[in-house]
Amino acid sequence: MEDAMTAVQRRVLEFIVESIQQRGFPPTIREIGSGLRIPAPSSVTFHLKALERLGLLRRVGSQSRGLVPVGHPFRLPILGRVGAGPGPLAQEEVEGHLALDKSVGRGAHFSLRVRGDSMVGAGILNGDLALVRRQEEADDGNIVVAIVEDEGVVKRLRRKAGAWRLESANPRYPAITAPFRIVGKVVGIIRHYEP
Repeated sequence: MEDAMTAVQRRVLEFIVESIQQRGFPPTIREIGSGLRIPAPSSVTFHLKALERLGLLRRVGSQSRGLVPVGHPFRLPILGRVGAGPGPLAQEEVEGHLALDKSVGRGAHFSLRVRGDSMVGAGILNGDLALVRRQEEADDGNIVVAIVEDEGVVKRLRRKAGAWRLESANPRYPAITAPFRIVGKVVGIIRHYEP
């Protein structure tokens, strides 16, 4: 059905999805018109009705913000990079978005691109996208994203002799016992086999 959309209808649908993801609620007809430079509200309504006929959009009652995309992929922001070994910082800069089916992105709030080889034994490779749920605590054995001296790392959280530490899944890297702060738990990995 998406093939039957016009270019304008695709832009309208994308605008609605982005608005929901960025602000938490759908835009009004006037906001769509203003954002996409469609001067007449009746023109926006025309495109919305076409999207409804295609089964790509539904309305909830007569609410001004009652536009719900149907079957549109879930988008996770890709925030900077995180090291799995020595390397770059995890930065709160959105590099792009990852479009996923909701079942794949279940529980994730953002994704980070992994750099390094310290987690190869856990199946996390250089260039993978780690799907991360924001949380400040985790259980023993969880793979987490943590900040160590302003550097973001992906490691396994372990409790040894009453103290918490971060362990690599590569024997070449020692455990991290320096102070660290957990920022999230890794809930999934996405890998591309071709650059």
